[in-house]
Amino acid sequence: MSSVTINDVARQAGVSKKTVSRVINNEANVSVDTRDKVMAVINELGFKRNPLGMALAKNRSLFIALLADNPSPGYLQKLQKGILQCCSEEHMGLFLYDCSYRSPTLVHEIEEFIDNTLADGLILVPPLSDKQDLLDMLDRKNVCYIRIGPKDQGSGDSVGFNGSKAAFEMTNYLLQLQHTDIAFVLGHPDQQSSHRVEKGFRQALHDAGKTVNETLVVQGYYTYQSGVDAAGVLLSRTPRPTAILAANDEMAVGVLYAAHSLGIKVPEELSICGIDDISITTKVWPNLTSMRQPIATIGYRAALLLINKLQGKPMPEPLTPEDQSNIYDCELIVRDSTCPPAR
Repeated sequence: MSSVTINDVARQAGVSKKTVSRVINNEANVSVDTRDKVMAVINELGFKRNPLGMALAKNRSLFIALLADNPSPGYLQKLQKGILQCCSEEHMGLFLYDCSYRSPTLVHEIEEFIDNTLADGLILVPPLSDKQDLLDMLDRKNVCYIRIGPKDQGSGDSVGFNGSKAAFEMTNYLLQLQHTDIAFVLGHPDQQSSHRVEKGFRQALHDAGKTVNETLVVQGYYTYQSGVDAAGVLLSRTPRPTAILAANDEMAVGVLYAAHSLGIKVPEELSICGIDDISITTKVWPNLTSMRQPIATIGYRAALLLINKLQGKPMPEPLTPEDQSNIYDCELIVRDSTCPPAR
């Protein structure tokens, strides 16, 4: 049996194909009686909209795209989960585009991707969210996009987390455990989240009347290996730090590996903690103390902002101050990798 078409619905309802289309798309310029009659025929015939036909008719793909060059697979996995949930609810598809932030042809590559896929809109993950020549190209082509964690977080179409507050609270937690020699592994210098987290770390020490020991602040790049390398530097210091806070969990796991390889007991001789609370934190021993970033919520919110923007719909009324600002707080999750320093 052949599938029911929009022409079949129009013929049986005694209206034009355009009127059926208006009813299907919930447009306002249709009378209540006509809408009811068309909907009755749709239900009687079992008519189903063809997503591909809709996309072709509107010159749209009904897909959004997530563009990322992020060294933390655990972070991206959680982000994608939130985005996919929203896409499923809104009947949209998702393209994943993995790109190289430092590629000299990045902007051209992304422009080709947009042209070839007809992606309706983009979600940009740091550091892409602050790449000005990319943003200029998207603006020139009138491509809708939402940025995650940009420099001007809190203004415009962006979603992010309060990195300064997260690092402030984690550093305070270590201070409350009576740690005084606290080391810090910086995130990637090209990502604004790194600077926000560093600011929170420094503010907590300042507020506690402590001076930052700059020899205990070491550059990382949000990767596992950069955590290993940073720990190699920090754990060779004399005196050795009693606690190390890494700007994300990938690096914290690298610090943990380095400590194990040197025979340093965690947490008895060294407390280690991170930020994000990705799944790897409970797959290592000891399980890592971390600040739980609501990554999936941020992904969901970014997708909802983008899809509503594409469809010209207003956002739902915000349920919390975080929904109002689109900047989300983290939660301290204490596990086995931290304890008071040995006396």
